[in-house]
Amino acid sequence: MLTIIYIIVLSAVCCWLLKRMVQRQNVILSNNELVTAFGVKVLVAALYGFIFYRYFGGDDTWSFHQQGLMEKDLLLHQTDLFLRDFNPMVPIRKHATLSAGLRNLVDDWEYNLTVKPQAFFNLVSGGNYYINIVFFSFITFWGHFWFFSLLVKLFPDQRKKWFLLVFFFPPVLFWLSGFRGDGLLFFFLSLCLLQGYRWLKTRSGWALAWAVLGFIGTFIMRDPVAMLLVPALLSVFITVRYNVKPWKSVIIVYGISAILFFVSVGLSPSFNPVKMIADRQAAFFALHGNTRYQLGELQPTVGSFLKVLPEAALNVFFRPAPWEAKGMLQLVSAADICFFWLLVLLALFRNRAAWKQRFNHPFLLFLLVTAVTLFIFTGFTVPFPGAIVRYKVIPELFLLCWIAYTYNKKLHI
Repeated sequence: MLTIIYIIVLSAVCCWLLKRMVQRQNVILSNNELVTAFGVKVLVAALYGFIFYRYFGGDDTWSFHQQGLMEKDLLLHQTDLFLRDFNPMVPIRKHATLSAGLRNLVDDWEYNLTVKPQAFFNLVSGGNYYINIVFFSFITFWGHFWFFSLLVKLFPDQRKKWFLLVFFFPPVLFWLSGFRGDGLLFFFLSLCLLQGYRWLKTRSGWALAWAVLGFIGTFIMRDPVAMLLVPALLSVFITVRYNVKPWKSVIIVYGISAILFFVSVGLSPSFNPVKMIADRQAAFFALHGNTRYQLGELQPTVGSFLKVLPEAALNVFFRPAPWEAKGMLQLVSAADICFFWLLVLLALFRNRAAWKQRFNHPFLLFLLVTAVTLFIFTGFTVPFPGAIVRYKVIPELFLLCWIAYTYNKKLHI
């Protein structure tokens, strides 16, 4: 009971702080909207922890919590070692090659950003997971707010739609609320997109610096997302800077990217993205999972990727089907897939005359191509449904925003 009271009081304090901070932004949430959005996020974050503790033996979210307790002890009793982990030269010096050292650096900083802050949370909470999750929600809430702000700036007439979709769409709310890197990934990705948009509009040096910081954070939390973001961002830049049709920019940039991707087969393994994807799939294959989809083994060749593509697309776009779902979470995932394709079908038959215009808005096209490439990459590399549903939640949000815009009768391109 005392923990519940503590959570309520702490959540109220966080809402007060958020309200003061949000007032400085151009996109304002009302008091009711802010309290509801943050309160529901904290509630779902606590539910996330309870579900994985009660039914799945803790999973990674509770492992990170245990690591956070150890980091608190390190902070209190060996502060020099706690701070040394932030030195970028330490992981680089552990390896003989620079590429291996940089890989280790990225892994260390993913840990630093996910687990290290919990050391400070634990000083206040006494090591209580459910109190810590309020602090973590205070941070990850900004990912939702920044993405919502960007959508409202671009399409202000659909504000209510964006508010409901970004803050309350169940898969997004659930999977981006636990103690994992996914919420922080969305935090940095949204920061990159919002500040990148501001830089395109104002050419502000500060906006560019924040956008770069967001990109670096995205790379640290999940480097494939950052790398797949590059051609999409470049397409938007070419469209805005040189007044090129968005679909033409996409065809040019992605055509060149595809050629460079497969030509890289002959390069060194350290700079061979084809082999990197095959190696990442192999790393997933080495893991144990209760449920595993059929997925062909990738080889660093064009033919191998084309052969595996149908299975990869099937796994991410259509599975799990309702009749093959095992357990409540997979059943919910199956319902989400059915809901997603229902929206796609409705979009196809509603306001069809305006579809060409949707491909002529640079940001809408950005959402589409980014989502599709992230979906396909996930399908190529991940055979486990539990991991797939987490990895595809952000691209699914992108696709749903793109679909949701098709329901607008008044277009503002």
